[in-house]
Amino acid sequence: DEASKHITISGSQLVESIRSRLLPEYEARLVALIRSANDSSSDVAIYNSRAHGFLPKAPIKRGNVLETLAPLWLARYPQQAGSEADSQSQRSRADSMSTQSLESFSSLNDFIVATPIEIIQSVKEIDSLFSKGSIGEDWDIIWEKLHVLKGDLLTLHVGSKVISAVGMINSFRELNSNEQLLERW
Repeated sequence: DEASKHITISGSQLVESIRSRLLPEYEARLVALIRSANDSSSDVAIYNSRAHGFLPKAPIKRGNVLETLAPLWLARYPQQAGSEADSQSQRSRADSMSTQSLESFSSLNDFIVATPIEIIQSVKEIDSLFSKGSIGEDWDIIWEKLHVLKGDLLTLHVGSKVISAVGMINSFRELNSNEQLLERW
């Protein structure tokens, strides 16, 4: 039975666990960021305690990727005070790296924003779980898939339909019976 083998794992706890198992010299070369639709101040504080930073799960425009990541990178690797020659050399390397990064990140948008096909697939998976008729038994899986769908929707350009869908997903928390859940779906 798939439901009995299914567990939910906190991504930020997993990142914290991985970081704690790395040797210090390896962890020092890592920038671990948590990307989530949950962006309350308490959630962000948890993410920042477990990783090196937080990215909201919202669309990042291609031209803004470096602008978004730069403060997190600089917070992780602040420039060391040194001679003017060192500083010029660092700027030159940084300019070169920025150009290379822009080129390598040119297709990053493909990985950040959910595609309509992915969203439709998620809805179909959730629908099949609701159709099975064992909502109570499958609720943990359904809720996880709804939460993932919510995050994917929030990567799209926010409009009234996205806001409405996210609101509907959030409203599932308030429902108490299988009938209410099925009716809302």
